[in-house]
Formats: sequence, structure tokens, C-alpha cells
Amino acid sequence: MGKISGFQIVFADNEREVFNGGDIIQGHVRLELDATKQFRGIYMHWKGRAVVTWTEIESRGKSKVTVLYVAGEDYFDQYITIMGKDRTDNDDHRLELPAGTHCLPFKFKLPNRPLPCSFEGTLGYVRFFTRAVIDRPWTFDHVTKRAFTISGIPYDLNKVQNPLAPIYNEDEKTVCCLCCATGPISVSASTDKRAYLPGETVYISATLENRSNRSVHSLEAELIQSVNYYARRDGVGSPSYRTTSHVVTSVVSEACGAYASAHWDRKPMIIPPLPPCNLEGCNFIDIRYYVKFTADVASTPFDVDLMLEIVVGTIPLAGHCYGSLSANQPGSSSGPPPTYEAAIGGQREIRDEHDNEYVFGKLVYTPFYMFYRYHNVEGGHQSAIEKSTTV
Repeated sequence: MGKISGFQIVFADNEREVFNGGDIIQGHVRLELDATKQFRGIYMHWKGRAVVTWTEIESRGKSKVTVLYVAGEDYFDQYITIMGKDRTDNDDHRLELPAGTHCLPFKFKLPNRPLPCSFEGTLGYVRFFTRAVIDRPWTFDHVTKRAFTISGIPYDLNKVQNPLAPIYNEDEKTVCCLCCATGPISVSASTDKRAYLPGETVYISATLENRSNRSVHSLEAELIQSVNYYARRDGVGSPSYRTTSHVVTSVVSEACGAYASAHWDRKPMIIPPLPPCNLEGCNFIDIRYYVKFTADVASTPFDVDLMLEIVVGTIPLAGHCYGSLSANQPGSSSGPPPTYEAAIGGQREIRDEHDNEYVFGKLVYTPFYMFYRYHNVEGGHQSAIEKSTTV
């Protein structure tokens, strides 16, 4: 990069880099020069946007074509000048900075309105970032980039219907053909309630009755994040959607042999840092969570699967006891104080169509999500990162 040995955006007094609508983001642009640098001005571009995109292969006669599905929306798109001329100024007068380290302060106020939660997914994202640009109309610009997290619109568990009611499901499957059927495998599973906070423990109870001559290798519960993406053909045509899902965390144990049974009695699974359900404020991405319970039957692909839909929110239930701290205790009207933790497996490269191979800055980004730490009712003080098996 010639005369530039370092170019980065530094946020002040916010280690987690988590903000919300109306917040003021302060910091400085740090520029390290090996020699004198000429430029017209230095400005910052602040942007928040959602993008969804995927492709599908369609047949047209004897040929196949690739069709793009895309959707997007901007939440803000603003520029501020931190030194020299404005980017829209036609004056090509050149400024100079000598060799050395220069810290150029900035202050930016986010729009004073609700903004959706940051999210990095397989087919789309809600992303908030800033670029600092050394403006040089006579040649190429120098750019550095940094993303930050918006905590998003709160999801209030008090508005969930029957939040404390257990979620229950059951199924029965005969895994052999009719000529050699020996009896079914019956499975039932339930969660202790429906609505949870990140950091809270889901207690899973289950019963397996194996009346077949096959053994059941294992019982496993997986926390599934299911994401619905919505887009239009070529961005303007007919709407469509796609759903992706992945395992966030899981617990597993051995099951039983033929003609036997196995039980789970409140098996714990801690919810790691996650975005809340729905992703409110974004029109193209919708998030759901499920506990998938599986009995893995030996020597057959016909496992017994149960799906239990739960709700993950950010505002605790009023009056509900969360571990050692009750939400109705004096000074604790909103439950245990949350922290912000990095999403497990949420790291993404944030280089986009405007970034070339010479862009400085942090181009790998992980969003941070609200996470409640407290003493669980059943067990000691352990975080999801310390206790869960993550995938």
C-alpha cells in the first residue's frame, strides 16, 4: 500500500462494539504513514442494511439458466467528513499529512429509531458498518472498514402466549418391514417451558420405550436455528423463500438395547448467545428455534425425531425466578443484568462488492448478542460457552 503502513477505525469506550438506535458512536481513525501523503479529504461512510440473495437453476427448453433471487433494505446511509474537503466538493485542492501516526477523531449519531438486530446468516444478513476513505480524485482511494453490532428491537417474553407452559411431542415408529415387525419404538419428549433467554437452561425430559429387536444407540437433543429468507426473482419479480437450519448446541447420551427403555429427567441444555426470534424490524429474514429430539435406531435410517418449538427473547418474564435472581426483586425489575457475548459460529467475512483486495481494517466480523449469566436453579454458575457442546 505504499506510504500507508496502518489504517484502522477505533471505537472509544465500547469493547463489545454494541449499540442501538439513537446512540452516539465516538472514536478515531488511526492512520500510520511512512511518508507524506496527499489527499483531498477524509470521510466516513456509515451504513446499515439487510441483504438476502440466492440463485436457482431453471430449465428453459433444452438449456438451463441461473436465476437470481434478491431482496434488501437500507436502515441508514450517511457520510461525515472528518478532515479536509467534503466528498461532493469539486475542489481538487490537495492537503498533506506528514509521516507518522495520526489519530483523527469522529462522532456519529445513529438514527433515533428502532433498528433490527445484527445477524449473519447463510443466505443473508443484517449488517451495520462504517468505512473511512482517504479521498484522492486523481487516483484510487484508500479505504478501511469495520462492522459493529446493533442490539436490536427487544423481544419481550411477557408477550408470548403461555410462556411457562411445557412443550410436548410424541411419536411411535415401527422400523422393520411387516414380515418381521417385532414392535414399535415409542418416544415422548418435553421442555420445561416455552420461552427462554440466552444463557438460560432448557430442561428436557424424555421417555423411550423400545419394543423392537433393534437397539437404540443414543438419545440426542439439538437446539436448531431455522431461518426463513424472503426475496424476489431478479429483485422485482415473483416472491419466493428459502429456509436454512443449523445446530447451535446439543446434548447426547446413550440409550438402550432391544426390548428396553431409557429416560431423561430434566436434562440441561444451555442456550448460547443468539439473536431473538423473528428478527423484528427486518422484512426479509425471520428466525425460529426448535429443540429437536432424536432416538438413533441402530442399523436403520428410520430414526425417531420430535420437534419442539421454543421462543428465545431478550426481556425476562416479570415475576419469574431466574436462578438465584428473581425478576421481581427490588432493583431487579428486568431480571438478571445481561452482558453481550460473541455468537458461537457466527464469524463472517464482511467484504462486499465495494471492497477490493487492498481494503484495510477488520474484514472478519462476529456479532454480539445479549446473554444472561446467573446461578441456575439446578447446578452451579456456568455459561453456555463453558457447558454446552456447540456445532
